[in-house]
Amino acid sequence: MGKARKKLLAKRKAKRINREQIKLAMNKRIYFTLTRCLKKLQGISHKYCYKSNMHNLIYKDAKFKNVRYQSSIITKCNFNQAELIGVDFCNCNLRKSSFKNAKLKNVCFINCNIEDADFLNANFENVVFVCVGTNKAKNLSINSGCKCYNTYPKFDLEKDMQAQLLQLSEDPLLYEPHVLHVTKNKLNFWTLKILEDLYGENVFEALSAIKSRKQKKGFYTLHSYMKHIESYLKL
Repeated sequence: MGKARKKLLAKRKAKRINREQIKLAMNKRIYFTLTRCLKKLQGISHKYCYKSNMHNLIYKDAKFKNVRYQSSIITKCNFNQAELIGVDFCNCNLRKSSFKNAKLKNVCFINCNIEDADFLNANFENVVFVCVGTNKAKNLSINSGCKCYNTYPKFDLEKDMQAQLLQLSEDPLLYEPHVLHVTKNKLNFWTLKILEDLYGENVFEALSAIKSRKQKKGFYTLHSYMKHIESYLKL
């Protein structure tokens, strides 16, 4: 790399850092943005990623755990042979990304664009597709390890239980990732339906018990709620 190129990149980096520092001082959110990086990248764990902009990145052999990508652009990224455990892709554009030979466990694709995304030889364990055009993906075989939801569920929850679940939104740690709640006054019925199908009616009691937990950090994904439910119900 020539000196002129190095100077240009250093200047851009300095400007980016300065912008981020200004945003932090103003208590504004900083969105992760990285495109066309030729370096092989590592995965991440225990994060809520909102409006990330990722294009043409290499996450081959990377490991992701308990990560929720919300309203993010993740196009033409390489997740080949990666391990994704407890990852939610919610309202994300995954067009032309590759998951060849990847391991996906407790992964949710919710209202995502997976056009031309390649799932050749991907291993699925409890993978959920919610309102996703699975027929637009490449080499995607819906098997026993997958489940598709296309009709918005309806619940006839008792008012007391509904109130208890809505009260959880008062805690920013639980509310911000919007796993259980759409708004402060509206529950995420997709999440409730998926969890009820997995654990039965006792799931609502288990969810309401989160309020009494001292440690509420880390509830970023459907997977994180599953771990709590399994612990509470002693499964």
